[in-house]
Amino acid sequence: MSDAMAFYEPLDHDTFTSTPATAGPWGPDAQHAGPPSALLARAIERADGGGEGWRLARISVDILGSVPLEPLRIEVRTVRPGRSVALLEAVASVDGRPMLVARGWRHRLGPDSAPATVPPVDEATEPADLPAELVRTEMLGMHVDGYVSAIDWRYQEGHFEQIGPSRAWARQRIPLVAGEEPSPWQRALVVADSGNGMSFVADPSRWPAINSELTVHLFRDPVGEWIHLDARTHVEPGGGATATTDLGDVRGPVGRGAQALLVRDLRPDADG
Repeated sequence: MSDAMAFYEPLDHDTFTSTPATAGPWGPDAQHAGPPSALLARAIERADGGGEGWRLARISVDILGSVPLEPLRIEVRTVRPGRSVALLEAVASVDGRPMLVARGWRHRLGPDSAPATVPPVDEATEPADLPAELVRTEMLGMHVDGYVSAIDWRYQEGHFEQIGPSRAWARQRIPLVAGEEPSPWQRALVVADSGNGMSFVADPSRWPAINSELTVHLFRDPVGEWIHLDARTHVEPGGGATATTDLGDVRGPVGRGAQALLVRDLRPDADG
């Protein structure tokens, strides 16, 4: 496991060094999309006008290419200002090249008297009572000495090395940005992009399912360090694929993430 103390170290107010902890499962030179997505959420949360009385309702992240372990510059702008709703956009760039673009909707907080629809609470075991996963370097042939090891995984159903849907608790072992406590949205974004990796429908060494985007809706902000993920991938032969992940915390459901996937056949004689 990397000995990095955070996913990112700040260089100045809008530029961040990417530590080895951001490296994703495909290799040590490319970032998992979770940490940079959370870094974009951080910028949107901190932009002017997002203080008391507002909350993030949705964030969508478009992944424009493989993100190298290089310094990220974050820029944020308001696309649509408003008194009740506002749309903001944040861009993560490497050497002037945009790598990820996130758009987040802010909403005014609703009235306390609004009618409530309370989702059922999952009566599953507390995450701390579940065994910690031993992440092995041979896990499906993937790089695990980075993001995978920087997250504390506690599986209820499925496993890293099993094919199919899975349910697990996850929490960061390190902060998103050195010296800062992650916000609830940041904690959710760090792990929400793992839904496709938790629910492969076939051996990813032959049939990788790579997401080009991530969209997360939260109807309330998660509480505590642990985020619950209930992930499943759906593939249509000759068509497309998506991964959907129900997100929760120790109190119950909080929202949902979704990813559009590109499934490829890596056999030498495969078309495409």
